[in-house]
Amino acid sequence: YFYEISAIPRGSFHEEKIADYVEAFAEEHGLWHTRDALHNLIVKKPGSAGREGEPPLMLQAHMDMVCARTPGNTHDFRTEPIAVREEDGWLYADGTTLGADDGAGVANILALLEEPGLSHPPLECVFTVQEEDGMGGAKGLDLSCLESRRMIGLDGIQEGTTIYSASAVRGCRLEGRLERDRGPTAGIFRVTVSGLTSGHGALMIGAQRANAIKVAARLLRRLAQTRDLRLGEMEGGGLVHVIPASCTAVFAADASLPELEQALAELSRQIRLEYAETDPEMEIRLEKAEFSQSWVTSADSRRVLELLYLLPVGANKRTADRLEQVEGSFNLSVLRLQAGVLEADLVCRSNYPVSMDELHQVVLAYAQLFGVDCRTTMDYAGYHVPRDSPLIRVWAEVYREYTGRELGLTYMHSALDAGTICEKLGIQDMIVVMPTTLDVHTPRERMDAESFRRTYEYLKEILSRA
Repeated sequence: YFYEISAIPRGSFHEEKIADYVEAFAEEHGLWHTRDALHNLIVKKPGSAGREGEPPLMLQAHMDMVCARTPGNTHDFRTEPIAVREEDGWLYADGTTLGADDGAGVANILALLEEPGLSHPPLECVFTVQEEDGMGGAKGLDLSCLESRRMIGLDGIQEGTTIYSASAVRGCRLEGRLERDRGPTAGIFRVTVSGLTSGHGALMIGAQRANAIKVAARLLRRLAQTRDLRLGEMEGGGLVHVIPASCTAVFAADASLPELEQALAELSRQIRLEYAETDPEMEIRLEKAEFSQSWVTSADSRRVLELLYLLPVGANKRTADRLEQVEGSFNLSVLRLQAGVLEADLVCRSNYPVSMDELHQVVLAYAQLFGVDCRTTMDYAGYHVPRDSPLIRVWAEVYREYTGRELGLTYMHSALDAGTICEKLGIQDMIVVMPTTLDVHTPRERMDAESFRRTYEYLKEILSRA
């Protein structure tokens, strides 16, 4: 099934063909199914003999995949299949993402639905779309036909673990139109912060890594405190869920290049010292530049720099007895200041018991204080289930019997489709079962083939005991 799924183009918002495939499977096997306008699918199978009256169990996976390729690769994700190869026990694609996230989950569900002689409760299988780009499928899915209040999620990256907590996520877009004038024609400079370690804006947000937008704003704010400074343009980051690795700003100042270098020398040294362990390759470069457009006024330049300087980033709250565990965070991920228009994306993440609304109120307060607008760009629910829920106990028992090892309980400061579904249905009994998959969302993505095979055996055993 995984190879067949890999042959079907299924980027986010283009899931029609994979939905056709799953729907044809349901029809061929005589299973009740429904499909909505977004191409979400729900497929149901009655319980096996003697288990028809048991409480139903949901299996959930998403049908779309991240479409990334190596530089120079001409693969067309809209029309061409993923070329899967096995090498040294790992499944790879040829210069593209593999799509094991979450083709592996879809494949496992289809195989379970077809597995002869499998003992299982009534199954309600949910196949969602758009998970990789906004989770619009889960948010738009009509769950009224579902009775399940327990769930197995098949969207993860590590064998032998379950994700008992995933964060809620809310994206905030700060927007403002700034006053401009022609400004000076001399003393034009560019400051560039680059070479930062970066990382996923959720998984690595507690690692104290430098944020390039914040570093650049800190440098420019220092200059603006003692001299007339006007911003021309400023750009940092690129992906909303990534800690920005670089930021560049063009500005005008009433000083020479040596004077500015001297003014920033001590602060630059201090910043490098602060991040010597996390960002050893950090580079701060100041140079002359050219700029022919109009400039943001001195007053609005100071206002923007003060806002960027004060906006929170990194961990907002950590678990008291596990300081490596982040419960609330902010990531100022993308900045664009061009033609006098400011756009900045700040992502809030919250695991129970941190209130997402409280984090959001912090961003709104800064927006109001500095006279910019703030609108919500994304809003995903999280989930938090007891670590000793019935399904977790079953999964732990199965894993211990098969491997002799204890089940890993994973706390994830990032979002999954499952959060939206759990919130809508009030699910408090949920596990994640998936094979080991590395470097997801990149062309280096690979899945451990034996782990994939073992995971299927775990799933069959879990269903027999659930």
